[in-house]
Amino acid sequence: MFKVSARTILELGAELISSDAVAIYELVKNAIDARSTTGVKIEMSISIRHSHYVDVLAKIESAIARSKAEKWSADTRGRVLSELRRAALSHLQPTAPPTILRTIRALFEEAKDLESLRNSLVAAYKEHNWIEFRDTGTGMSTDDLLKSYLVIGTPSRRHSLEKDFASGAGKPTFLGEKGVGRLSVMRLGSQLSITTATVEDKYYNALDIDWTAFEDLTKMVEDIDVAPKRASKKLPADYSGTVIRVSDLRASWSMAGILEVATWELARLTDPYVKTKRRLRIEIIFNGERVEIPRLEHSLLTLAQASAIGSYSVIDGKPSLEVDFSCGDLGKGNPPEKLRLFLEKVDLRSITAEADSEIAANALTSVGAFGFELYWFNRQRVKSVDSIGDRKRILELIHQWCGVMLFRDGYRVNPYGNDDDDWLGLDRRALASPGYKLNKQQFLGRVTISRTGNPNLVDQTNREGLKDCDEKAVLLETLQFVIQNRMRRFLDDVAKRHQATLILDNMVDGERRVRSLRTRALSSLQSLEKRHSEELPVLNQLTSIIEEMNDYFLQAKQKAEQVEDERDRMVQLAGIGLMLEIVAHELARSTEHTIEVLNAAPAGVVSAELSALFKSLRDEMTTMNKRLRVLDPLSISGRQRKETFDMGDLVREVFAAHTAQFKRHEVKTSIRFAGDAKALKVSGVRGMFVQILENMVQNSIYWMKLKKLDEEDYKPSISIVIGERPTIFEFTDNGPGIHLSLQEEVFKAFFSTKGKSKRQGLGLYIARDCAQHNGLSLNLSPEAKVAPGRLNTFLLEEQETP
Repeated sequence: MFKVSARTILELGAELISSDAVAIYELVKNAIDARSTTGVKIEMSISIRHSHYVDVLAKIESAIARSKAEKWSADTRGRVLSELRRAALSHLQPTAPPTILRTIRALFEEAKDLESLRNSLVAAYKEHNWIEFRDTGTGMSTDDLLKSYLVIGTPSRRHSLEKDFASGAGKPTFLGEKGVGRLSVMRLGSQLSITTATVEDKYYNALDIDWTAFEDLTKMVEDIDVAPKRASKKLPADYSGTVIRVSDLRASWSMAGILEVATWELARLTDPYVKTKRRLRIEIIFNGERVEIPRLEHSLLTLAQASAIGSYSVIDGKPSLEVDFSCGDLGKGNPPEKLRLFLEKVDLRSITAEADSEIAANALTSVGAFGFELYWFNRQRVKSVDSIGDRKRILELIHQWCGVMLFRDGYRVNPYGNDDDDWLGLDRRALASPGYKLNKQQFLGRVTISRTGNPNLVDQTNREGLKDCDEKAVLLETLQFVIQNRMRRFLDDVAKRHQATLILDNMVDGERRVRSLRTRALSSLQSLEKRHSEELPVLNQLTSIIEEMNDYFLQAKQKAEQVEDERDRMVQLAGIGLMLEIVAHELARSTEHTIEVLNAAPAGVVSAELSALFKSLRDEMTTMNKRLRVLDPLSISGRQRKETFDMGDLVREVFAAHTAQFKRHEVKTSIRFAGDAKALKVSGVRGMFVQILENMVQNSIYWMKLKKLDEEDYKPSISIVIGERPTIFEFTDNGPGIHLSLQEEVFKAFFSTKGKSKRQGLGLYIARDCAQHNGLSLNLSPEAKVAPGRLNTFLLEEQETP
């Protein structure tokens, strides 16, 4: 049988309650669980700070030891006593209640020797330094104190939670469930006094615990005598509630210290984003002075430059993610824009497939539903607002509330959203990324979960966040994808589309206005010349001034155009960078595929399949080489020559190059012509058509492979129908397809819902670019042929001539 030493309780308290702020947080949660009708009142009486108390006590102890060792005279003892008394009195807090200060001063003055002064100091500190937590909840009976409060790790609340699960309750009966939160009082001070009563009780029930008794190394837990007792008669008769007083405090409390707890902890205890006035009432009194707990000014959120508001839901076992992105003026002259993202199970499986640790597919469902609101602020564009304050005040508010907090059933999960917490890895990724710096300091936001709706997202015992599990990994990967991938790309795309024309558009508009004003002015002058010819010298002078002003504008426009030319060169360089990235992507894809096939082939054998592979690879490499040389405008060899070829032969060659891959993944393929046609002659850059097909095949293989992991009976297939003009071909697979809402998004550069290592987002962008280069269009057919709301067919067609 295990036996537990008394000191183990102290070790548990030290390990499980990491800070004084967390201890206060836990005691407030206890009041919530007690269903307190008036909230919770926290009152602090600090007559001398702990640090000062320890210093003065150490000096008195040292003086006592020296007095005995050196055999001080009565005069020396009296002089040192006076000095130490003055030192003790000097450290009394002037803000403490006057009656308490008078009592302590009298106690110190009555001390006739060093031992008495020491005893008086210890007694005064224990008696007059305390924190009280008061609530009007259900209270505790003597039986509750014995069977629940004094049982560390009591299962009573866990049993209640299991009933909540079984009944399908929307919210749990209690916030806590581990039965260790009561150790919070041990963190705050050495002495505990509880006075409590239920409605049925006629007397108060009292419990006193001296935690220093547990420091005895020789004692076991059962050796410590701790038991509740009946106290005075309860008044009023219908009262219920609890008063917890913690004394002999271990921390050096001050107004600044409790204000910091109020601002950074208690202000975030309940969800500040909920737009309701009915929040838990928390009243804090420090030495008789009320401490304000800040509230989030919701109008602050309307000043955000961008936002992402979304929900992750699980309906009939099928998870989905829906996010609404929006942005205001990014400083590029852009109007407000919105974008909606909708992802289903297969997309989410892909996003989470390459997390830092392998995630079970079932976690996409077992994580449960959650929601989030994320508000991004560009601090450089923050302006003063009359209803909130000047720019400095708004920046202070952003700093105060920055961070993405996690709330369960409306109450915060620590430490998510703390100033030093970066649970979404925003700062780490911002430092490693160009473009928009989506760091933690720029975000205000929340994520909402529930205990019954997300049963696998549970807290660590030490209150330092959620336990590591697959469901937590799904939550993190989803939020990081939304912020670092989609939100970032959304802002980049808006900025890119508007910054290129901002200067020129303004200048063109200005030129139009100047030209109109000049015409009007000259017309007026001509009228004046006819009517007042005697003033012709003056009128000529005015005309000269107007023309001179017009010349100034034209010179300014010319300067602006030179700047615009410089900007164009920068844009061209950026285009070159994108082209290099595209080519690098294609080279990587082509060579990886080639190596993969070569490794699977028997040594020394050149089969028809390998021959087709090399031919396709040659065509691709030739085209990519030419595309690189096109970057040099003087390179004649970089011009890409068109040729006429049969589309059927090209498709068969590309498919032949993938024979081993199709066989490995059990992909059935079919190629046929529409109608009675046997061939379709096409004129274009052959290598680009190969690139189009290669990117489609690789996409299909990836997604069909993912679908097969979830559906054992699934038989993957790819079919190509070579059409009759204007259709060149239809490419269809029976994979998960693309959601209707992403019909155009998938063709944008860098859009991808693939796993991290394959998330370049260039394949379909390149395919469409190649199509347009050859006078064709590449689009998704709006017809859902495989599953409702999912698109599986790409159409390569001749562009309509206007």
